[in-house]
Amino acid sequence: MTLRRALIPGCVFALFSLETLAQDENIAPPAAETQTPAAPVPGVAPQPAPTAPAPAPVSGRTVKGRVADRLTNEGLPLVRVIIKGTTQGVETELDGTFTLPNVPARAVTLLFSSQDYGEREVLIGANQRTVEVALENIFAEEMVVVGRASEVARKNLANSVASVNSEEINRAPAQTVDQALQGKVAGANIQSNGGAPGGGLQLRLRGVSTINGSSAPLYVIDGVLVSDVAIASGVFAITESVAGSNANPTQDNQVNRIADINPNDIESIEVLKGASAAAIYGSKAANGVVIINTKRGRSSEPQFEVTQRLGMYTLANKLGTRRFNSAEEVRDTFGEAAVQYYEQGRRFDHEATLAGRRDLSSETLASVSGVTGNTKYFASAMIKNDEGIIANTGYEKQSFRLNLGQKLGDAVEVNVATNLVHSLGQRGLTNNDNASISNYMVLPRAPEFLPLEPNSDGVYPQNPFLSNRANPLQTAALVKNDENVWRFIGSGDLTWHLWKTEAHHLRVLANAGVDRFQQENSLFFPPELNFEPIDDGLPGSSLFGTSQVRNLNSGLNLVHTYKPTSGGIVATTSGGLQFEERNIDSVYIVSRNLNAGQQNVDSGTVVNLRQNRSLVRDRGYYVQEEVLLLDERLTLVGALRGEQSSANGNPNALFLYPKLASAYRIPSFHPKVNEFKVRAAYGETGNLPLYGMKFNGLRATGNIAGSPGLVGTGIAGDRNIKPERQREFEAGVDALLFGGDVVAEVSLYQRNISDLLLQRALAPSSGFATQIFNGGSLRNRGVEAMVQVTPVRGGFEWTSGATFALNRSRVTDLPVPAFLAGGFGTGLGAFLIEEGATATQIVGNDGVDENGRPIVRKIGDTEPTFRMSFTNNLKYRDFSLSFLFDWQQGSDVINLTRYIYDSAGTSPDFTTGGRERLARRRTQASAYLEDASFLKLREVTFMYQLPKDWVSMVPAVKSARLSLSGRNLITLTGYSGLDPEVSNFGNQAVARNVDVAPFPPSRSFWTSIDVGF
Repeated sequence: MTLRRALIPGCVFALFSLETLAQDENIAPPAAETQTPAAPVPGVAPQPAPTAPAPAPVSGRTVKGRVADRLTNEGLPLVRVIIKGTTQGVETELDGTFTLPNVPARAVTLLFSSQDYGEREVLIGANQRTVEVALENIFAEEMVVVGRASEVARKNLANSVASVNSEEINRAPAQTVDQALQGKVAGANIQSNGGAPGGGLQLRLRGVSTINGSSAPLYVIDGVLVSDVAIASGVFAITESVAGSNANPTQDNQVNRIADINPNDIESIEVLKGASAAAIYGSKAANGVVIINTKRGRSSEPQFEVTQRLGMYTLANKLGTRRFNSAEEVRDTFGEAAVQYYEQGRRFDHEATLAGRRDLSSETLASVSGVTGNTKYFASAMIKNDEGIIANTGYEKQSFRLNLGQKLGDAVEVNVATNLVHSLGQRGLTNNDNASISNYMVLPRAPEFLPLEPNSDGVYPQNPFLSNRANPLQTAALVKNDENVWRFIGSGDLTWHLWKTEAHHLRVLANAGVDRFQQENSLFFPPELNFEPIDDGLPGSSLFGTSQVRNLNSGLNLVHTYKPTSGGIVATTSGGLQFEERNIDSVYIVSRNLNAGQQNVDSGTVVNLRQNRSLVRDRGYYVQEEVLLLDERLTLVGALRGEQSSANGNPNALFLYPKLASAYRIPSFHPKVNEFKVRAAYGETGNLPLYGMKFNGLRATGNIAGSPGLVGTGIAGDRNIKPERQREFEAGVDALLFGGDVVAEVSLYQRNISDLLLQRALAPSSGFATQIFNGGSLRNRGVEAMVQVTPVRGGFEWTSGATFALNRSRVTDLPVPAFLAGGFGTGLGAFLIEEGATATQIVGNDGVDENGRPIVRKIGDTEPTFRMSFTNNLKYRDFSLSFLFDWQQGSDVINLTRYIYDSAGTSPDFTTGGRERLARRRTQASAYLEDASFLKLREVTFMYQLPKDWVSMVPAVKSARLSLSGRNLITLTGYSGLDPEVSNFGNQAVARNVDVAPFPPSRSFWTSIDVGF
């Protein structure tokens, strides 16, 4: 038996298949060899031994060639090369080369076969004497993590675990890891806060799993539980975005810190999408687990690789603006005073001027890997500079990695992984604000006939159509909004093979890791900004924020594997304990009325301070049993995890998270069915309370007659607060058909989340207005499917794949009255949590009753009807083309950017639609609700592998490849905004699909050269 493996978009799906005699019906062994009759295989009907055809004539030409791995281009040794229909053949040398003599002087078919690679037939012409062949690694056994210290072959996996390999991640350059995953994982909704350089995306797996708790998945890199926290820059102090009904700094267009990771260092990513797969991670896994494995040394010889990329970002979409064709139109819209600024035929494209930069971006990568004696090593460096499409925006990153593995004799193995990252994100000024200063809040009030460019002295004109005189071109040129991050991630693990016999293998595994970063936010609003002296009477503002974040984790595990020589059973027992700590300390300084316009925060006369601190410590314990029975056809898995956390009301309370799973690989029941597996799993996970939910809120900034005093915030904690509980059942079918040409997977799941973190009103006599508590439940049901087909093999190869996912949520119990969970009120659309309704519904005013009061009802939903992706990889000789389409059907967006343009009278269709929308909004919030369906060309890459003869002319160079790539090149949508995926409240669990003055989206173009030494 050998393992078949095939790549699916968003999933690497591997299954065992039986090597039936039919696979070798045209191949007879050399005469000198002796065949041993094959033993009967359960479920496969015996077949008669093939009759060897007559040998080919011993005369003709000599054919030389090379056989290589399709992904790495490394030569493959011991590959059998046979003239089809004969017994004549040879095996490749260590470098993959071969010489086949006495090939008939006519067109013949060569058959290439290897134990670890897919069989391939290649037709060569009558006069052809050389051939280059690439084989697909579809037989290599893939292991998948199923526990804290154990893994299982994918063929026996009892859960749906999506895997994405290095080639899929880095096929087209991406700024961040989560951007590289878009469209590649079924059931993953990866949504952007806006198009600002440096990230700001959120990953949601299998729908909404919380309302007030953390909505981010757990990221594990080389065993380290890393931080993905999104820390506000502090710009809300100037934009006043936290004023009004949304006192939440998530409107700062925050960056989630998984953006720091270099995608080029990643070997593979495994996504545990639900509780049935992620239960072993307990109370951190309610939103799924993303396991990232970085590259390690493999080849015995040093492998040097250098990549140079050059590209640019361009504005992907414009909103446009209204054209004024007469002074009368200007007068009707803005009043008599505005006519003085109008000149017939004079027009300015302010949007293009603001976001039309196309500066050169670059990325330089270098790595070395190999094995020397008992030491494995991988080292890499990256220098990245992405230029933003708006002035003073961009993203710079430098990353350095060193991974080492060392064998200490036969009993001990040690691995160390280190990563040092520095990044500088220049974020610009976008998203919602209540001060009317961010770019797309001001553009609607800067009509196309108004000049905004600076004069010869560099002075920007004031905008007379805003009371604060804000000029968006001046703001972009002078405002500084920088996010500077230094980060170190280090991990180490030790494996001690304590006892090993033919039947028993006992290992001790110890691991420790640290994730430490400092984020500094520097924001500067100089006094010469038109709006600075007007907004608060204090010219000039400087903000400085610093956040120290530290994650620590360690673990000790014992793993025993029992595999008797008689066969029939493989049992793996594991257990262990973990200690984890998360610490965040953020300090913000806001300084106004700057002396002589100095940037230092001590140069202002009005200075405010703010500090947030949190510290959470967790302890975990687990046991797990995995058993393979019936010739490894039946898989049984059981696990139990216990956890204690200082975030809970009782830090010593032990919460248990069980898991049960089973899979059965049905023996082949049809010649075209190589594998057919059914599986079912049940698991439980949790979602810890946020830091401080167990405490009564106090504010220490008050004073009485100059004496400091503590004032309550009105929010009462709950000393009995505990994690939210998620219970998930999953069932599915996996199939491998037509010798691996078709691979399919279908999964059904139901997730029930209980003990939700909610707020309830308290009697005023209690001294508090609200209290955090556990209560209520919601449910998610969904379907996920993946399929890959290879319709064409041979000289021209074509592999095509698709993913499909849909999810439906419902609030099944709510012990408090229905409440709004975000948005801007029912007049514009808001998110209502209501028993019996979806957790993602949008409600709004929908007419009036007989008393003239608004009727509030559901008007939309952010949950897509379904999501699909389509990938195609085509290869002909040294040329290859790959592209990925991502399709979202359904989902609604509250388009408030359009409302702002309509309110200003400058929307492109104001005369034909804007007036009507404004009038309808008075009673119908749906006037600004739009369908967010789209079809995007996420990635496209064209590659050319330079001929070996050319490459060998350069000393020490082994391979070279040229490529052209693009990302987000085409978007087909009926949405009128900049991007249907945008979200003003991206870091919130529920209130996501709100479009308020975002950073505009961009498309990128890249040319790359990859050289191997």
